[in-house]
Parts: sequence; structure tokens; C-alpha cells
Amino acid sequence: MHSFITSLCLFLGSAEAAKGALHHHHNPRRDGGEHSSVLPKLSIPPSILDSYQLTWHEEFKHRPGHYLPSSENWIFDVGTSYPGGAPNWGTHEVETYTTSPANIRVTRDDTLTITPRVSSNRTWTSSRIETQRTDFAATPGGRLYIEGRLKTGSAPTYKQQGIWPAFWALGVDFRSNYTAWPAASEWDLMEVVNGLPKVYNTLHCGVAPGGPCNEYTGLGSGGVHWTGGQWHTVGFEVDRSAGVWYREKLKWYLDGQQVFQIPAARINSSAIWENIAHKGHFILLNVAVGGDWPGQPNATTVGGEGVQLEVDYIRVWNYYR
Repeated sequence: MHSFITSLCLFLGSAEAAKGALHHHHNPRRDGGEHSSVLPKLSIPPSILDSYQLTWHEEFKHRPGHYLPSSENWIFDVGTSYPGGAPNWGTHEVETYTTSPANIRVTRDDTLTITPRVSSNRTWTSSRIETQRTDFAATPGGRLYIEGRLKTGSAPTYKQQGIWPAFWALGVDFRSNYTAWPAASEWDLMEVVNGLPKVYNTLHCGVAPGGPCNEYTGLGSGGVHWTGGQWHTVGFEVDRSAGVWYREKLKWYLDGQQVFQIPAARINSSAIWENIAHKGHFILLNVAVGGDWPGQPNATTVGGEGVQLEVDYIRVWNYYR
């Protein structure tokens, strides 16, 4: 792991002030346009701070009479699988995803909450959304930076067995072929399991089992300290600025500090790296319950606010060479 910076770069006065300003500019031009001077700065190292342009963002602005985020930006996954896809979302999760306001809503505080719920007979519901756009990518010689401000539940660890919140992305090829995993590639920007004080950053790619990404485990950070119930800024960068594929990198950030990276040379395949770092991806947010990694919920696992994922914003930035 490599730490470039230990202090956060502040948004316009404060994160809230920046967010308020952004609510008036939901469709910035690709080149930054007339609004570029009021866009919030990144919370990643200042060496690249001023060269990025905000190209997409979701501030989860509350709209009276609407509890879901805009369908212009988001697809709502429902049930226990994609149509024709692997059952239980391919991971043996036990929840059913819904669009119920009990499970997903935009709050009056302009945040998104995804809340697992458990019934009296111990069946689970939750929510999962993914961006309509599938073209989040770094251009040749450029960089892509994705950032979210998120908070996981504060329930005691013993009450979070099986709870699995995530902020992640899948390669565009998966959208049209639900069997294209892990070849399409998966970026896990943030995963927390069982309420443990760690956040996991992982890349999945290639073939399974085995392959250059060591599937089904993936290539990961091994866990970085995380505190539930507190806001964190999670960032991810695709850096293609070196100009040749084998010098490109993926980088993960937490609260303004780089915590993990994967160089292309570690993958050692231009075809696999193309899917990882050159093709478009789409962003997902969800809270799964159960699954191969966290294990199944037990009698002490709770639903509700103590295990929910709350999201302040998701922002996508690009640097164009």
C-alpha cells in the first residue's frame, strides 16, 4: 500500500456547501462548461486536483413526492437474479431486492439509504441499483476518478453477521451478457462485511477459477481500517496517463489517502487489461444479506437503520490528455 497524502482537500467551504451548489448543475458539459469554476474539488492528491473535470454526478437530491433516485440515472435491480442470470445474484445471497421505500429512499437530508429488512419469519429484503450509463472510462492518456461519500451501519458487529454493503462497478460487457463475469471485470471500491472495522478494495478479472486476478478471491488490499456509523470518502482511479498499457494503474483511496494500487504489469495481459481499464463500466450500490463471503445471517442479525448503507453523493471525474 502507498500513502500519498494524509489530509483531505476540502470541498467549497464544506462538503455540504459544495453539495448545495452542485444541486443546481446536474448536467455539466463534458468540457466543464460555464459551471467548472463552482464544481467541488477532489479529495485526492493535489498533483492532479486541478486537471480533472466533473463528467457525471448524483447528489441524491430529495424531490417531494418521489422517494426513489431518478430513473434517468439508475436501474433498479429486483428479485433474486438478473433475467437468465445466476440465481441469488451468483453469490448465494439470501435477500430479495425491492424498490420499496422500506428498503431504498432518498431522504430529506439529500442522501440515499439502502436498508435491509427482516420479516418475522426471517426472510430478508434489501435494494440494489446500478447506473444507466455504462461508459465510465479513462480515455487514452487520461484518467478516470470515481468518488463516493458513504456511511455504513453502526450496529454492533454481532448484530451484522451476513450484512454486506458495497460500492462497486462492473464492465460494460456484463450488461449484455450476465455470464461475462469475471471477464468483463469488476472494481470493488468499497465492501464491508459483517460489520467488521475493515473496508476491502478488490479487482476481479480474467477467468475463474484462477487467472491473473486469483479468482474467485480477486486481487485485494486485504482490508483497510473502517469505522461504521461515520462518513467516509471512497475514491477509485484508472490512470492511463503513462501512455502505454503496461504502465497504467488502478488506485484506491480512502478519506483522501491512497490505500491500494494494481499496476497493469501485475495482470500481464493486454487483452484482459483492456476489459479492466479501457472499456466502460457501470456503478452499483447495494446491501446484500448473506453470501459466500460474509456467510449467512443468524438469529442475532438485525435489519433497519443499524445495518443500512447511506450515500451522500457519487461523482465521476475525468482528466483528458
